[in-house]
Amino acid sequence: MKFFLIFAAIFVAVDVLIVIYVIWRRTRHKISQKNIDEIRETWKMIIHQKDMRHAILDADKLLDHALYLMGYKGNLGTKLKKATSLFKNVNDVWTAHKIRNNIAHQINYQIDEKTYRKTMLSFKQAFMDLKIF
Repeated sequence: MKFFLIFAAIFVAVDVLIVIYVIWRRTRHKISQKNIDEIRETWKMIIHQKDMRHAILDADKLLDHALYLMGYKGNLGTKLKKATSLFKNVNDVWTAHKIRNNIAHQINYQIDEKTYRKTMLSFKQAFMDLKIF
């Protein structure tokens, strides 16, 4: 009888831990509605900027912030490696991030309208993949 009670207690404890783990896995990568609204408002300000270079820099920062809110740690490159499965085309996101790096690290790096549009569409798609837009 004592063995049965110990076994039952262990079984219940394991079940509780499994339920807690499943709930944690389902909720840890979600962003609150308040944060989603803030990201959307910030995006609107970003796309209305006149300076294409600053818009790309800010879009990259916003994606970094969104992934942080979802529980990812590190710089954006590290976050993208961990969150690869969230994106339909992670290569486009990487390309957009690399363009941001070129802007940030190369003196007089110039960007044309076509590259700007493609880069911003890649960032927008990333936010759509994250279910923010």
